Parts: sequence; C-alpha cells; structure tokens
Amino acid sequence: MEHKPKPEITLQAAKKLFEIIIRELEIDENLSDRTIMLADNMALLEQLKQQHIKDIKTRGAVELFKNGTQEMYRQNKSVDAVLKIIEAQRKLQAELKLTPASDRKVSGVVDPEGEGGDKGDEFTQY
Repeated sequence: MEHKPKPEITLQAAKKLFEIIIRELEIDENLSDRTIMLADNMALLEQLKQQHIKDIKTRGAVELFKNGTQEMYRQNKSVDAVLKIIEAQRKLQAELKLTPASDRKVSGVVDPEGEGGDKGDEFTQY
C-alpha cells in the first residue's frame, strides 16, 4: 500500500523524509496507523525546520532590534526554534526505534554473558 504524507506537507525535503521513514518502518515491519502518524509529525517538523533555516539565511542569526531610541542586536528566534525542532525530531525518531542506538543490525549481536564475554567485576556481580 502506498502511503502519502498529509496535504499540509508541501516542501520536498519533508516529503522525502516521510518516504524514508515509511520505507524504514516497512523494513522493520513496524508500520501501523500510530507509526504513520508519527512519521507525518516528523515530516511536518522537517517542513517547519526548513522554513526557519530559510529565515536564518535571509535575516541572519542575529537581528537589529529597535525599541524607541534604543537599538540592540538580539538572536533571531528561528535559531532557538530550529534547535527545539531537532530535539523533537530526535525524540520521535527514538520512539520509532530509528536511531543508530536502536539499529536492527547491531541489537542482539553482543552477548555480554556469552562465551569469552566480560563477566564484569565484583561490583557488577554484587
């Protein structure tokens, strides 16, 4: 079945991210309505992130702020927004088990209790 992102997702980078996530979820056989919803949310976050990055490129990381006779530079609020979006995407990625730490190729390969493995020291056995 072909899955499509929400109609609100219009940027190509966000659509590509949605397709990548869906493909990875299909490989893991973890595709459900819940995971598709999370993939949509990640794509929407990507779209917002791209818009904020465009704003930073246009206006810069700091902007001139005038308050009456006062003039000062302040940080562009898009910088903080991008950082928050990246953190939200990381959390969704972890929930979908698509982080390098949850990589299906690595998990289950190491058996610390197995033959020749480290049995730990006296503190771990205590």
